Amino acid sequence: MIDLIELDKAIKDQKVLTAFKDGVADGLLYGVRDARQLNNSYYKQGYDFGLTISERQRERLEEV
Repeated sequence: MIDLIELDKAIKDQKVLTAFKDGVADGLLYGVRDARQLNNSYYKQGYDFGLTISERQRERLEEV
């Protein structure tokens, strides 16, 4: 079992949150993937999340 200190260190070392945030920004703001991040699963999850938010926002605006 991994302890929280080791988990926090692994998250920082692998830049998990940075990759996820970059993916969200690219999906939400630009709708274009960064070709350098195609093999990063955290980036992909963030990108998909950003696209989902963008699509939901468009749907809400169309309802008005």
